[in-house]
Amino acid sequence: MKKLTRKDFLKTCPLAILSVFHLPAWLRGKEAARAAGSRGAQTTAPEQEKMIATCGLGCSECPTFIATQKNDDKMREETAKKWSEMFHADIKPGDINCDGCTSQSSKLFNYCGKCDIRKCGKEKNVKNCAYCNEYPCEKLTAFFKNAPEAKATLDEIRKKR
Repeated sequence: MKKLTRKDFLKTCPLAILSVFHLPAWLRGKEAARAAGSRGAQTTAPEQEKMIATCGLGCSECPTFIATQKNDDKMREETAKKWSEMFHADIKPGDINCDGCTSQSSKLFNYCGKCDIRKCGKEKNVKNCAYCNEYPCEKLTAFFKNAPEAKATLDEIRKKR
């Protein structure tokens, strides 16, 4: 198969990022596999409260977020290699740096920094889409077709607020 350029990768990134959250634990890393095998749950970043992205995905379950929070270069290398193979893209370990969608940091995985849903949430100054008066909007409805767990998360947050 033909390798994608970063530009081509970014064009496919919305689905690529979604699929990362659907990966079996063994693809997300050894620690996630151990956690899934022993508790049936996904691993989150150490000593971090669960971070929910604007769209409802769990940033704290993402291997890029975990590697960044742990400052784990080996995990960055493994994630870059796996994602490069999965998405036929040239992802470097240095690309595997992200403090999460809702952080004020400039450290975001390349697609996350360009995500329309995140941009909209920032413009409306909402913690995540569950707090938006227009929930669920057209962008989210389309997104939820590929990420029903994000919808479930945001629906749960709306019930509790």
